[in-house]
Order: sequence, then C-alpha cells, then structure tokens
Amino acid sequence: MMSLDKLPVGCKGVVHSLDLSDEAFRRVAAFGLIPGRQFNLSRRAPFGGPLVLEVGCTRFLLRRSLAKFIQVRVAR
Repeated sequence: MMSLDKLPVGCKGVVHSLDLSDEAFRRVAAFGLIPGRQFNLSRRAPFGGPLVLEVGCTRFLLRRSLAKFIQVRVAR
C-alpha cells in the first residue's frame, strides 16, 4: 500500500482508502475515485503540480496535497 502521490506515472492502481474530509471525499468521488475503483495515473505535472488521473473514461486533475491522503495499491 502507498499514497497516490508516490505511485509511478503510467501505473494502474486500485483505491484502497481515502482519508479526506467529507467535502474533499465528495469532490473526488464525483469523478469516480472511490475505494475498490481502478484508475490510471497518466501524468504528473512538474514542480509539485497536480496529477492527471483516468477513471473509466473520465480524465481529471488531482492536487498532490489531496493525493497524499489516498491509499492505493498497484493493480495487477
């Protein structure tokens, strides 16, 4: 298990848990990032910028400050 901000670019992962406030949880869940869901980390912006995630056919940006609180595992 690792935090999402540590996952290598190009890897597929599965969300294990989200240790976020209710508001932040609702925000990321609206994009489909919920426990048990598979995703792809397609890009990492330089200089501490956001991560580009793909969940199903949805692509969105996620702040690294939120990604630190999302526990994931590498998908097989």
